[in-house]
Amino acid sequence: MRDAVAALEGVSGTVVPATGKLARFMRPPSSRAVLGRELGAFLAGRLPVNLQDQFASAAAFAEGEDPEQWARRTSGLFDLIDDPTRVLAALDQQDPREV
Repeated sequence: MRDAVAALEGVSGTVVPATGKLARFMRPPSSRAVLGRELGAFLAGRLPVNLQDQFASAAAFAEGEDPEQWARRTSGLFDLIDDPTRVLAALDQQDPREV
C-alpha cells in the first residue's frame, strides 16, 4: 500500500492525451489516474476470474482522488476478498440485531 501511495504521489497530474477513434469526445485522464487504473487492474488480475471486473470497477481511481485514501480502500477490499476469515471472525463476535 505504501508503494502504491508513493507511486501515485510521485506521478504528476498532467493530462495524457486520449487515443483511438473516440479520443476527441473523451476527456483525457491524468497520468496519476492512468497509474491508479493500472494498479487496480494488476490487483484484479490476482483474483478469481469471476470477480475481476467487479473489483476493477470498485477499485477505479477517480480524477482528483486522494492516493492514500484510494490505496487504503482498495487494499481493504482486496484483503476482504482474498482472505475473508478475519472479517468473518469479527462478525461472528457481534451480537445479532434486528434490522
